[in-house]
Amino acid sequence: MRKDFYIFRHGETDYNRQNRWQGQGIDIDLNDNGRAQAEILATKLQDKGIEIIYSSPLKRAKQTAEIVARFANIPISIINDLTEGNVGDCEGVLREEVAEKYPDIWNVWYGDNQIMDVRWPNGESKLEIQQRMTKAFEYMLSSQKNIIGVASHGAAMRYFLMQFGYGPHKMKNTALFHLVFADNKWDLLETDL
Repeated sequence: MRKDFYIFRHGETDYNRQNRWQGQGIDIDLNDNGRAQAEILATKLQDKGIEIIYSSPLKRAKQTAEIVARFANIPISIINDLTEGNVGDCEGVLREEVAEKYPDIWNVWYGDNQIMDVRWPNGESKLEIQQRMTKAFEYMLSSQKNIIGVASHGAAMRYFLMQFGYGPHKMKNTALFHLVFADNKWDLLETDL
């Protein structure tokens, strides 16, 4: 059995433009630029044969998924575990303020791949995000579909993909990854196709 997953981050929101953290507690729409980014993403994915898109329930991911699905004429299904990481007290706060207030957490959050128990006050740890996303992908493996789109979020994708060699890098809006499950193992084949 082989399953191909095309995993993409949502398009831009006004919070992204302001460098303000959204997390899973802030649910806002894509802005005009984000919708344009999603249309460009849709054209990149149009010839991949995607049969279904599984999406986070948050508007920014769901709206990105809807644009891609419209281009490919395919259905969308919501999986709650694909939602963004919970960054607790930092949701809605400017990135530079978070870095200034919590420099030790900031450095580990974006730096050391081995330290997975770090968390923002009242938020999820990197490991909890990774485990939640892994659970979502295990569920998607049971799908009857073999070529699957996945609409999610920066932190959720980053800490899930770390298992497959992706670094703790920040990722741009509509970043795209091709992950394959075959012969009982996962392989991250390409990024930003």
